[in-house]
Amino acid sequence: MPTTSENNVPLPSSSSKRIVSNALILFVRMFFLTLINLYAVRIILKGLGDTDYGLYSTVTGVITSSAFVSSVLALSVQRFLSYAIGTRDNQKLLDIFSASMNITLALTAIVLIVFEVGGTWFVANELTIPAERMTATLQAYQFALFAFIFSLLQIPYTAAIFAHEDMGIYALVSTVECILKLMAAYLMMNTTPDHLAFYSFLLMIVSIITFATYLLIGRYRYCECRYHKVKTAGLHKELLSFSGWSFLGPLANMGMIQGNIILLNIFFGPLINTAFGIALQINNAFNTLCNCIVIAMRPAMIKSYADNSFKYLTRLFNISNKLLLYSLIAIGLPFLLEMDTVLEIWLGKVSEATLLFSRLVICYIIVLGMNAPITTIVQATGRVKDYHLRVESFTLLCVPITLLFFLLHFPAWTVFGSMVGICVIAHAIRLICLRQYYKGFSIREYFMSLCLPAFVICLLAVTASLLLHFSLEQNTILRLLMVFTISPALVVMFVYLGGISHDERIIIRQFITTKLNLWHR
Repeated sequence: MPTTSENNVPLPSSSSKRIVSNALILFVRMFFLTLINLYAVRIILKGLGDTDYGLYSTVTGVITSSAFVSSVLALSVQRFLSYAIGTRDNQKLLDIFSASMNITLALTAIVLIVFEVGGTWFVANELTIPAERMTATLQAYQFALFAFIFSLLQIPYTAAIFAHEDMGIYALVSTVECILKLMAAYLMMNTTPDHLAFYSFLLMIVSIITFATYLLIGRYRYCECRYHKVKTAGLHKELLSFSGWSFLGPLANMGMIQGNIILLNIFFGPLINTAFGIALQINNAFNTLCNCIVIAMRPAMIKSYADNSFKYLTRLFNISNKLLLYSLIAIGLPFLLEMDTVLEIWLGKVSEATLLFSRLVICYIIVLGMNAPITTIVQATGRVKDYHLRVESFTLLCVPITLLFFLLHFPAWTVFGSMVGICVIAHAIRLICLRQYYKGFSIREYFMSLCLPAFVICLLAVTASLLLHFSLEQNTILRLLMVFTISPALVVMFVYLGGISHDERIIIRQFITTKLNLWHR
């Protein structure tokens, strides 16, 4: 196992600045895409109508329920590419890309066969679809399937972009893709063909354009994006094994969520399911924020491990933990305080259960968000089998624990008690695993440099924000704006003063100074 060495000199500060720049680029991307998607939902709903929108969501859901497979495979390929870049092994880099193409093509063929045969039968025979809309629905299903196929084919190319840390390219292409989808919604709404089938057809065209764009970028920008016969023995098996064990995380999380949804339905009925569903929408939005940070940091962390730059890897690990935790606190705190007003603006009048669940899910998000940097280092070491078996087998205990609570007549909100409790204990297991696999990690240092300062900062920020919250008139736009402006600013101030090291403050000041100089020019 690697150990920290005095010879492992940290990489140049330009690398750190690049990571910060990538994180900011992805934050901006997230902001614009969220606005576009929220507006697009309104246009699509108006163009399709309630019935067709429901049909569209249902038939695409049959396909996208397996979309997590492509995301796990993309991250696995990116890990191997980043590792090869870190070791400067160009032949291995070429082989990894070609092997990933072989696996992607095989996966695409399996998906096409399964969904053409089983999926078409399921849509035609098992879903509740008005007879007059069956033809259009089946057409929409076919177009959605091929759109998904083209999104699978782009996996090796997007993985190459991530591995080379070209987040600006990814942000630009994904933003253009989102705008094209919005244009498709406008075009659908203002044309005469059947809106459901025509909109699905347009989305397939957008998917083809996106795939072609990534293919051209990969071929002309990265030397490894050329298909050839794989020369490294056992590489396909290594990639598949790594991806297979990495599937356990998303599967366990999906099992926990879906299992709790079923239990809530059995014990409390559909109204509580609605409250839980709205909370999950908030969870998905915050997960997007976490992914921005993780995607920006992950390639550099894996390259550092491959390059034996363990001091720099530890530094990146500390920075990513702080970015994740303090970003979630800064954004989550005003939502906790003003959730009633936010929900009223977003959805109108909501139930007390919805309000409570929406607040509790933020606590769950903060605990869960801290897992990503640990998992990244474990994936860099390649010890994914033992890690995921230990952690995810424990994660699945959430469902039987929730069942026990409900059998003992505990209220519905205790579902979050079991989710948060399990995640806290699973996080402790992750830390123990990391200490075993990576000798440069210290659990004591983790608590002293991250957990203890974060607790103090959170206490100060919550106290100050509560004083502001209760000093202003209840449920007003002014209070909402004040809390959402001042509360994050307080967190940032406390973090700058006591949550980061002297070296990290220097990097931040240098980055801001550089950007200001460029702005003035």
